[in-house]
Amino acid sequence: IFSLYSAMSTAISNAGPPLEYQSSPERIDGATVNIPLDSLEELYPDIQRFTAMALKFSYHPGSPSEPRVLLIERNGKNSSWGNTWEPGGGTPDKEDPTIIHSAARESGEETQIWPERFAKDAITCSFYHEDRKTGDIVLMRTLGFIIIDNEKTMAQRVWSSEMQQPIGQSSVEISDEHLDHCWFTEDEVRSAALYVKGTPPGPFAMILAKKDMVLLAFELFRQSQGQNVPPSFDIVR
Repeated sequence: IFSLYSAMSTAISNAGPPLEYQSSPERIDGATVNIPLDSLEELYPDIQRFTAMALKFSYHPGSPSEPRVLLIERNGKNSSWGNTWEPGGGTPDKEDPTIIHSAARESGEETQIWPERFAKDAITCSFYHEDRKTGDIVLMRTLGFIIIDNEKTMAQRVWSSEMQQPIGQSSVEISDEHLDHCWFTEDEVRSAALYVKGTPPGPFAMILAKKDMVLLAFELFRQSQGQNVPPSFDIVR
């Protein structure tokens, strides 16, 4: 184990991506992780840290047939991966009944969007991460859940490829943990630059795991739109 972590630490310290997959993003049945957090740790005994992700999709009034995903820009002063873009999410609290509730709570805290339902199809991957405070290499698993609601158009702030920044009216109230928000198309997410440790990120950069999870979420979201009542979980606040 030590030699593996040592090798991973060496790889991370070089000019490569800040993480290496242990398992790439995949679709899972959300029911398998809709369990108490203690049971989740038993389900994934090798994982040292869990994070939850809430993915919100909507449509811009100017392009009502093209889904966009909400991403928020991390504040680099007090967090890892500063100035990169991501969906709302974070670390579970002990008070959260399940990691699905963690995703809902983090969405509410970071974007003021409180989900009432998540799609049954969820996303997960695991990767090695260098702890910002200790420098230790930890094995992290992120679980992502797609928000389902009846609101079809709310995206207002969109990405300008010419100006390389979000433009337009603000439609989301973000927390002070983040600098900005924007609704991105699938093609825009696909074109996002990959964050490299030690290199200042460009205007729109994402870490590899989150970029790949968001792209898979686009696929699952499109599939859910073909169902009158897609399978889902209700969230009780």
